[in-house]
Amino acid sequence: MVIREAGLLFRGFTLVKKSYHKTTLGKIDTDLRSGLLTALLNFAETAFSIGAVEYFEGNKFTIAFINEKILADDSVEPELLVSYAIIDKQKKIDKYVSKIVHPLLIKVAKEFKAQNERKNLSEISQFKIFKNNLDQIFGSDAKNVDQKLRGLFY
Repeated sequence: MVIREAGLLFRGFTLVKKSYHKTTLGKIDTDLRSGLLTALLNFAETAFSIGAVEYFEGNKFTIAFINEKILADDSVEPELLVSYAIIDKQKKIDKYVSKIVHPLLIKVAKEFKAQNERKNLSEISQFKIFKNNLDQIFGSDAKNVDQKLRGLFY
């Protein structure tokens, strides 16, 4: 199992995104995809109940996510912060998502929140450095088999 991409969404925009392996052939508008994912999450949570949806499964990939709340400097109440990961589809995805991916996503959201709560979250360029945190958190889970083997021998 490989984590292909991970990131954080806030108000329908991508705050941080790290691609480890390509998931598409063409270029996708990040803001459009973020807005669509946020809308799908909001719809699913409203339609099915809060906390009931943990991931979306497609033909090739699964998008796992967790919801956290963060207080921005221009807000009176905490707002939704979504931490997500795109992973390869596999059998027994429930177990993999709950035991491995969700704890990593929780860690991503908590670290981001600890560093950025009560800040201006609309200036996205300030979060580029947080990509290093994603690398540290996901570590070998973001590497495919060839990359892991190369790491052993070189």
